[in-house]
Amino acid sequence: MTTQELIKEIQRQNPLISQEQILERLASERAKTGGLLGDETLLRLIAAKFGLQVQQNTIQNSGVLSTSRLFAGLYDVTVAGRLIAVFPAKTFQGVEKSGKFATIMLADAEGVLRVVLWDSKAEMVERGELKAGKVVRLLHGYTKGDKYGKTELHLGSKSQILIEAETQADQYQSIEKFTTKIQMLNGNSGNVHLAGTVKAILGKKAFSRTDDSNGIVMRLALRDESGEVTAVIWNEKVTELEVLLRENTNLLLVNARVKETQSGGLEVHVDSNTFVCNQTSSESGN
Repeated sequence: MTTQELIKEIQRQNPLISQEQILERLASERAKTGGLLGDETLLRLIAAKFGLQVQQNTIQNSGVLSTSRLFAGLYDVTVAGRLIAVFPAKTFQGVEKSGKFATIMLADAEGVLRVVLWDSKAEMVERGELKAGKVVRLLHGYTKGDKYGKTELHLGSKSQILIEAETQADQYQSIEKFTTKIQMLNGNSGNVHLAGTVKAILGKKAFSRTDDSNGIVMRLALRDESGEVTAVIWNEKVTELEVLLRENTNLLLVNARVKETQSGGLEVHVDSNTFVCNQTSSESGN
């Protein structure tokens, strides 16, 4: 379909939408994507936002998109960047099928992107082929919105993962560019990336959940040059991190969540969705 044909199709399906409204939305989406997507693709996306089905939102673009220009509803997406976090693969049992998935986080020059790998792509994590510090190119993915409204990339059976040569690594930022200073944290920070030093380990205790299962929680004081905050480590992360947690250890927390305490203070919570490592190790790519 041409641009004009797509506009007419949108109006045919919903005569209450004027051509002026469509063109205004088109100009807005064009500016948002920096001209990397064609008008036909953008009009299909606009139709989807109006609840209409015109055609699949396939990107007519063979190049790499920056993470800041992604939004939910795109197909055939290619991105590239440095892996800053690799989480263990997990299996799932569904009503109709079972499978596995793994989560990685990728940083390019403009931001950090959560990526979900399904089935055979998750097996690359299990085999140790994907590690923090590696530079990768991810091809033929599709985007969705997560439960917080942030865009994430999914890679399925038709997707590809290419590990770039080490000579390409200098083109991409390290996670430190995207970390938040402790002084800048607030109740609306949501998920953040922090780099800091363990000032003190404040204690560890076990607890019982309402379903009679047991859990464990540990607290520590984390500081950087701007301030100090309490980090709360939950359950399996306690076991995983005890070997790292010493006073004056430099830690990198990727995808930790900021929460307000009942007294109005702030805590940074670390759970299974958070990647934690020694900061020196992260920088070296090991």
